[in-house]
Amino acid sequence: MPLATRPGVMKMDCKKVSSPTKKVSSPSTDRSKPMVSPKKDDDVETRRMFDKRYLRLANNDVFEQQVSSWRSKNPLQENRRSSQAVWDSRVRVCIRKRPLFKKEMENGEFDVISVRDSELAVHNCLTKADLKSLYVSHMGFRFSSTFDADANDDDVYNDCARPVVEHVMHGFMGTIFMFGQTGSGKTHTMGGLIDRAVDDIFKGLQAAGQPVRLTLEAFEIAGKSMRDLLNLTGNATDLKVLEDKNHKTQVMGLSAFEVFSPDNLIKMIEEAQTRRTTRATQANSTSSRSHAVYRIRLQSESPQQDSPVLTLVDCAGSERNGDSTHHDAQMRKDAAEINSTIFALKECFRAMRSKNGQQPPFRDSLLTRVISDSFANELALVVAIGTVSPSASDTEHSLGTLRALQQLQGSQMLYEVKEDVAKRKKVQEVQHPQKWSEEEVRLWLEGAVGGKARGYANSLAKGTDGKNLVRWPIVRFKQLCGGNDDLGAALFQDLRSIVKASGAL
Repeated sequence: MPLATRPGVMKMDCKKVSSPTKKVSSPSTDRSKPMVSPKKDDDVETRRMFDKRYLRLANNDVFEQQVSSWRSKNPLQENRRSSQAVWDSRVRVCIRKRPLFKKEMENGEFDVISVRDSELAVHNCLTKADLKSLYVSHMGFRFSSTFDADANDDDVYNDCARPVVEHVMHGFMGTIFMFGQTGSGKTHTMGGLIDRAVDDIFKGLQAAGQPVRLTLEAFEIAGKSMRDLLNLTGNATDLKVLEDKNHKTQVMGLSAFEVFSPDNLIKMIEEAQTRRTTRATQANSTSSRSHAVYRIRLQSESPQQDSPVLTLVDCAGSERNGDSTHHDAQMRKDAAEINSTIFALKECFRAMRSKNGQQPPFRDSLLTRVISDSFANELALVVAIGTVSPSASDTEHSLGTLRALQQLQGSQMLYEVKEDVAKRKKVQEVQHPQKWSEEEVRLWLEGAVGGKARGYANSLAKGTDGKNLVRWPIVRFKQLCGGNDDLGAALFQDLRSIVKASGAL
């Protein structure tokens, strides 16, 4: 590109210099004049604009205390009914929050997501323009189901995926989508759902006395190309997608393997997963850069009848802008195509909710074309499961995932309340836990971590005061919680945050 046409370069008229011996000095090379020193206020360090994530971790003590205060004022409310819009749609949306990892805690991360039955709140910890005044924006969302960090794979499967599997067993189509940021627990959740779905399908067929006739198809979509994940020749070529005369999408050349046992089916899916396209990102060393589709087809006895199909779609892990700062041109192109596909999915889901018979725009992306029956078939059941990270550094991306899934179910954010953070001098007045009495230790335990450890307060040994408590290693907290490692670690971290707030660390 010519210099004069580059963005940000001013175009200048150039004239021929009459005297070739006359030297023309440029501002960049002329040293005859002393350079003007920048003003002190313009110094690079004093004018530095910090990243949001840096500022959160730099002020993690006061932010943690503010979030903890909000949780104590807004306790868990059981049996809250979800908004009607959540249940009227053929698309059901669920959210799962993963635990905060020990390594994250050691790096100063803290939990910014609170689950309140079907409601989920994100505590967006921010800094005002002066880079000194802090505030927290509490943002509330509601979905069909929300799962806190202590939920297990059985909880998620029984509430979200089992209804889809049963729908397929009754002869219909069912589709499960997985959404989430790289590193938010998406792959872990998908694996747990697959294991349980496969087990239920085989048990259901055997209980009904039906012959086990299942086939598996597996393929990935990366950008505008599609690849068979079950091709064992090593010479897999791009698959072609066509529409037949009935406007049904057909994938030409796709392998379909018959399976005879749960172990056989799970093994084949795991092998297909190992062939997926992955690349290292700043968030994950093996981030999935493709959308993987697994189809478990129950073969119908009648050739005129469509076979019921369970479709599992593991969408590519999305990334923050900050996680892609070192991407090359191809990786940035891949990320743009991933985002384009997810946008097409949202548009198809929006059409499914429409009551005027709007045709889903499934031709807008290769993924939506291939699974068009999931949108066009009025008897198809669709569940979208999103996974979010509780880390403060992941706040923006967690909000992005929640807003996208919110659009799928056609609902609005419940509330957004902004709350200024107390001045630092007030935070320093927090009493050090070592000064707590035995009763104060018990009161802390009953209210810590959203009250989740309340049931263990009576297990405290008599005479356990603050001096004893602050000496406890993390394993002692886990023992107090009956071997619950996650809860014990959360209690340990909660106590350490109070010690920090007291000014002792």
